[in-house]
Amino acid sequence: MNVAIAASVVALSVVALVLAGIVLLRFRRERRLWHLYWGAGIFLVFFTLAEESALYAGLWSQLLVRSYFVLVALLVGVLSLGSAELALKARWKYVWFGFVGVAGAASTVIGALTPVQSSVLSAGVVVGVPYMDLVASSLVTIPSSLLLIITSLYGVIRQKRLRLLYITVGTAIIAFSGGLYLVNFPATLYYAEFIGVVLLFFGFVNVAGRPASQPSPSPT
Repeated sequence: MNVAIAASVVALSVVALVLAGIVLLRFRRERRLWHLYWGAGIFLVFFTLAEESALYAGLWSQLLVRSYFVLVALLVGVLSLGSAELALKARWKYVWFGFVGVAGAASTVIGALTPVQSSVLSAGVVVGVPYMDLVASSLVTIPSSLLLIITSLYGVIRQKRLRLLYITVGTAIIAFSGGLYLVNFPATLYYAEFIGVVLLFFGFVNVAGRPASQPSPSPT
């Protein structure tokens, strides 16, 4: 085991948990639903990092690996709910929530039923994803990542809110960092996840901190 990598994953887990707590405390104080969704999404990032720590430490179980594959997809969907709550008009928001609910349920069922072999791990690092898990994950991650990026870029262009670039870049990093697993660069993946979470945190806090009387115009 590479001690530096193991320590990095644990440290990143703690950072993600702290950032999730800050956003959720903001929801408790201000009662804005986008804080709840964003905080929950960052908490799922913490949870998947904790699972990565367990896998890297040599723990193995079907439940652990299946849970990991499901949650790495769902966390992007949950984050997108916050952006939908903040940026979309009511009718499109409900459509999006329905889509994420259905796609997330399908991804969860497929992930729960798809057998996972120990060969997906190499030295505690995920180096292969079962085809059905990859398809199920894509149902959630690709549309959700696009919504996060599009709503953020729309705000940058229409409102000249450059801080929204934090969300755009952070989402892109998290959405595509998983590909680093396939080329077996675990340390790079963990640092990419950390950078993505921190950027999302600053984007969410800055965006959500604006006055409620000035809602973001819908990109639809």
